[in-house]
Amino acid sequence: MASRSSASREALTRFSDGTPPDRMMAEAHSVGLGVELEVACIAAALDAAVDLARESWLSVNVSPASLLDPTAMVGILEASARRVVVEITEHVEIEDYAPIRAALDRLGPNVQLAVDDAGAGFASLRHVVELRPQFLKLDISLVRGLHRDVTRQAMVAGLRHFAGRAGCQVIAEGIEEEAELAMLLELEVPFGQGFLLGRPGPFAEPCAADTRRRRASRRSASG
Repeated sequence: MASRSSASREALTRFSDGTPPDRMMAEAHSVGLGVELEVACIAAALDAAVDLARESWLSVNVSPASLLDPTAMVGILEASARRVVVEITEHVEIEDYAPIRAALDRLGPNVQLAVDDAGAGFASLRHVVELRPQFLKLDISLVRGLHRDVTRQAMVAGLRHFAGRAGCQVIAEGIEEEAELAMLLELEVPFGQGFLLGRPGPFAEPCAADTRRRRASRRSASG
């Protein structure tokens, strides 16, 4: 995060009719079409990300229901040559972790796990203990105004220590101010995302750093 180089991209879904993604997903799941919609969104994200730098990983949001589908995620993610990080929010209740762990194992070595929205409740800590993710994403409520609030700083420091002992790395969400970034670096949080570091946009518009890197690579290859 200190270098501000791009390590990954997160796929965000937007619908042409303006329906909020969370509402569209909830409605799809309510009529038994949630898994199909998630699969379609992830497939579109993987297609759109085909030109991203090979070393960049792609993060996608996946519900437990889709992970537990015997064919849905395996058919898409297992075949991906790109490193993919699936994100499970702490707001989703998981009653039995063993099938989730088994489903993740079936997806192969290129697929890793992130627990999203950590700090918004208590579920994220159990998710980490039971699922052993590679990443823990700090909820924006902890990051906003972090530099002005010693309680938030203590919480972030505690979660970073917890994550480190559990073998996963921390990603801070919603970074919008230089002071927030400076405090996160002081607290040794290695990864971050937010408007300060990069705004949402089409995959077809890579960030300036990625563009310069690709141009340099092409010049080196042609030289």
